[in-house]
Amino acid sequence: MSTSERKNVTEEYRNIPMAQLKESGTNPRKTFDEAALEELAESIRSKGVLLPLLVRPVNGHYEIVAGERRYRASKLAGRESVPATVRELTDAECLEIQLIENLLRTDLHPFEEAQGFHALLNQESSPYTVETIAARTGKPASFIARRLKLLDLVKTVADAFLTGQIGVEHSQLIAKLAPEMQEEALRRCFDGYYAADDKERSLVPVSRLQAWIEHNVYLRLGSVPFSKEDETLVPDAGSCANCPKRTGFNTLLFSEVREDSCADAVCFNRKLDAHITQRVAKTPGLVMISDHHQVQGEAPILPRPNYIEVVAKKTKNSRHSGPEQRLCNHLTPAIHMDGMHKGRLVKVCADTNCKIHFANRQQEEKQRLAWIEERKAANRSAKQTVNLRHAMLAEVLRRVRTPLGTEALRLVARFVLGSLSHDLACRLAKRHGLEPSQKAHDWELAEKARSLYKAGDGTVLAPLIFEAMLLAVASSHTETKDDLLTDSAKLFKVDVRALRSAAVKAEKKKKQKSKTPKLRKDKSPVEPSAGRK
Repeated sequence: MSTSERKNVTEEYRNIPMAQLKESGTNPRKTFDEAALEELAESIRSKGVLLPLLVRPVNGHYEIVAGERRYRASKLAGRESVPATVRELTDAECLEIQLIENLLRTDLHPFEEAQGFHALLNQESSPYTVETIAARTGKPASFIARRLKLLDLVKTVADAFLTGQIGVEHSQLIAKLAPEMQEEALRRCFDGYYAADDKERSLVPVSRLQAWIEHNVYLRLGSVPFSKEDETLVPDAGSCANCPKRTGFNTLLFSEVREDSCADAVCFNRKLDAHITQRVAKTPGLVMISDHHQVQGEAPILPRPNYIEVVAKKTKNSRHSGPEQRLCNHLTPAIHMDGMHKGRLVKVCADTNCKIHFANRQQEEKQRLAWIEERKAANRSAKQTVNLRHAMLAEVLRRVRTPLGTEALRLVARFVLGSLSHDLACRLAKRHGLEPSQKAHDWELAEKARSLYKAGDGTVLAPLIFEAMLLAVASSHTETKDDLLTDSAKLFKVDVRALRSAAVKAEKKKKQKSKTPKLRKDKSPVEPSAGRK
């Protein structure tokens, strides 16, 4: 309402009982800070309501137009009535006051502010547009447009915005995206993308979210293969020329985007698919190509390895140019079915026998086949060798006679000693009194132990084999049912009980010796030191 119109409005000031007041259903503010209300209630208890509420009579009660915070605080303060200015107002005048003349001066949440702007625009016979609201509020039209776009947020993102997880600038960027991209953009608002706990995440700068959207969501329209003015390509989508989801057209909403782009990937790809369908229908024999190395489906689409795209005409220095820059007699028109160049017409060579474009691949195929033949020959040779060695094994075993002679035992000893670990080989060497030329060279000591099979006859080799066999089990802390050492002791009638008894006596003697006091030279015992006083 203008100032002159206000002078003609009749209004009166009175105290109105709390029971006769009713909250307004059109008030954009839906959330109230409880702590702030309690502070205001305390002020009202001590000083009263300093600024009257603005109300209008509706069906026997008074609807609060402005002052709902004061009303709620007065209820907390226990007041029975509050001062108010009663004014006759239409629904449109009431909403205008609530939004423009009152609530824009308070800390209204941007999402609730957007709901208020939307209500103002969608009144029956509304005189308001984005431009008129901008003029009345003193805000730029782009500010109003971005606020209204917040209402396009999907529920998950809107909840994150209302609960303070993301700010208004992040929310405005996400609201411009198609619904199917908004939740992904919300995840990109935070560092710690894979954090298990939301508390571990931190909000990224708006500039980083903007960069991600421009590189991963917005689709550049500068060189699209279809006409942006064509309204018949996808009739229900219309043309791109006046589409509000085109950044170059809707500058109020996309003022920060430099390149003319599309913010609706679904619609963009529908137009690309429609364009491809038209091209294939109009051009018989048009080859359909893919950027992928493997293609699934029934459509005859050539995968990337089965064609070479020719990107330039033949030049004078064609000998030094790559295959994709040289012409041949097999060139044919093709259309990209996917990837960054989807829908674009190009020239390709799809003849794998072409000596110009597939020469390298033909050479690679020859090398691959030659390698396969080499592997087959090597496998045949290895198989023949294994068969020969098994024949040798059968013949040797056929000729073995017992008892084994010295040289046969030497072969057995060579195998057993060679199978010893490094530690066991060193232990065997020490048992036989062997020493390395240098103490640091344990490997030399182990090699000396493994060479013990070279000397001695059968009377030496047989015990050596037995010793090497039992060396590993001798260090075990437990006796098992199939213990080789225990069975060997039984075989050779070793009195294990006597050995155990001797070990116990030796241990007792050692303990007694450690407890016996030391004697001086005069054979008197040495007194334990009592420490310094």
